[in-house]
Amino acid sequence: MCGDMVRFFRVMLTVGLFSLPSIPSFAQLNLGPPKEVENVTVEQRLGEMVPLDISLTDSLGRAVKTGYYFDSRRPVLVTLNYSDCPVLCNVQLNALVESLNKLDLTIGGDFQILTVSINAKESTERIRETKAKYVEMLTNQPGAADGWHFCTAREGAIQKLAASLGFKYTYDAKTGQYFHPAMLAFVSPDGAISRYSLDVSFPPEQIKLALLDASKGTIGTPVDQFIMWCFSYDADRGSYVLMAWRLMRLGGALTVVIMLVTLVPYWIGRRRSAASLKELNSHAPAAAG
Repeated sequence: MCGDMVRFFRVMLTVGLFSLPSIPSFAQLNLGPPKEVENVTVEQRLGEMVPLDISLTDSLGRAVKTGYYFDSRRPVLVTLNYSDCPVLCNVQLNALVESLNKLDLTIGGDFQILTVSINAKESTERIRETKAKYVEMLTNQPGAADGWHFCTAREGAIQKLAASLGFKYTYDAKTGQYFHPAMLAFVSPDGAISRYSLDVSFPPEQIKLALLDASKGTIGTPVDQFIMWCFSYDADRGSYVLMAWRLMRLGGALTVVIMLVTLVPYWIGRRRSAASLKELNSHAPAAAG
């Protein structure tokens, strides 16, 4: 039932149904999606850098730069939303919270989250309320208050950040709402875009793999790094997939190691036995003629 609801919201939000003003407008859906959402998408910019000099205002009203959240140690999840979004932002962030509560990596310890409002008119008080709402929901993430940062910005700064992430959105002056996609960007500790999730649901195992990948080895246990080695990101699927050839290569290497561990002592034992026998024969008395 939950999966069906998610799929329903995805279809509804993609066509911009939540902001259509009337039933006659709804009938126009048969002619294709409204013009307002034609260019609402995410152009993935993998490997490109998020500018570290974009001016933001955090939920406490302090002026900060984007670079403040990139400490060369922890990867950063970046989302673009706004507090008064009627449907999509709530669905997206609620799903994210659900997965974060199941994650064995910690917000604030292993990674950070940066959520920037795309509404330049959003107040500090409003964004602070939004932060409090989601932090309270993160019952299994005690460091969420310090690790999930909610910020506002001026229009030019929002557009600069959105452009760097390939995030394309539009504003509907009639409804006062924004048409925008769902996007979660995984960014390395130094600001390089590593991966995207463009869905409203975020499986915890995929989030973990993306964070491990974005961290460049700065977070996770040796076991986590081994698991990461076994997977590869499939851009077409937008998810991580098990790399069979890597497992086969590993299996072959383990087979060789097991054979060496088993056979080397046997070979050494045979050589020692042969040497001992030769030595005994060399000291044996000559037979009488």
